[in-house]
Amino acid sequence: MLLNWFIAESVDEVGISWFDFFSIGHICMGIGIFLVFSLFYTIPMTKKEGTSQIILPLWVVWIITVIVGIAWEFIENILFYELGIKFEHRLDSIANIITDIIFVGLGGLFSWLFAHLVFRTQSKVWAYYLFGLIGLGLWVCVFLILRALMMAV
Repeated sequence: MLLNWFIAESVDEVGISWFDFFSIGHICMGIGIFLVFSLFYTIPMTKKEGTSQIILPLWVVWIITVIVGIAWEFIENILFYELGIKFEHRLDSIANIITDIIFVGLGGLFSWLFAHLVFRTQSKVWAYYLFGLIGLGLWVCVFLILRALMMAV
């Protein structure tokens, strides 16, 4: 109970504390957004040598990921709140919003690092997306487990 302002220990503290079970979901969001927008990097890369024109460098993909994370927080805390579909029907605290955006950025950063490691040694696009989707799936499982544990409390 001492760290309730920092880590949510019950459903009543979700969206108020810095970290809650949705924080893991924001990491998943960052990974997923980065994987989708990195298609603009990897699809042109698969063309024959000398003809590939990378549309978006990976640093731009990461910036897009963070911008989408910021936009999501606006949608979640304005539109969803007004429509009455926001979780627990309360606005997130500023601390929680900042942490959620940081986690979206971290999810994208993990994907960027993984892309760098894969493409530095080889240009196997399928390996990047296969392991990226596996990683996304594992994070989603962690999120669902934490959410189920939090709802059971």
